[in-house]
Amino acid sequence: MAETSAANKLLDHRRVAPEGLFRRPRLYLVGEAPGGEEAAQGKPFVGPAGNALRKMLEESGIDPGQLRLANVIPFRPIEHSKDRKPRNRSPTTEEIQCYGAAVLTDIRRSKPSVIVALGSTAARLFGESQSIQTARKAKRQFEGHPLQITFHPAYVRRFGGRSGDAWRQTVADLRRAWKESGLSGFK
Repeated sequence: MAETSAANKLLDHRRVAPEGLFRRPRLYLVGEAPGGEEAAQGKPFVGPAGNALRKMLEESGIDPGQLRLANVIPFRPIEHSKDRKPRNRSPTTEEIQCYGAAVLTDIRRSKPSVIVALGSTAARLFGESQSIQTARKAKRQFEGHPLQITFHPAYVRRFGGRSGDAWRQTVADLRRAWKESGLSGFK
């Protein structure tokens, strides 16, 4: 079992800033935190989970030029395994509170038509604590913007991949958010 002491919980301080259309994106997608590839390239969603997300977006009929992508925290949260190799970990509540405010400010400034929270960490940023399976079915808003909660692409990859139920449900959620974003008048 890996150590979980506070001294073992670190951040890779290579910043990964939000990316994509700044003014009135149709969708603002919020993920958890950068992984190793994202930290290395300084871009959100360029690693394995990002590749899965891009395939789901394509399958949903979504124009990537109409998106803004961000993570709840802009730094890769890491911990060291017993063999001292860095690996990803989930952000702490304190990290979400500390860094999440910047994402919320970016959302307010960019004025998206619809916000999509990818996974439980992103859902927590918006005050949601229910399971994703439950939360994804409810209509929600954040400061007047429709908010869709769905699975994180890393979860989708881990549990069934392209042929799994989570993939189909996420594609349906993305398609629904895209359709709603076209109806909001922000186009």
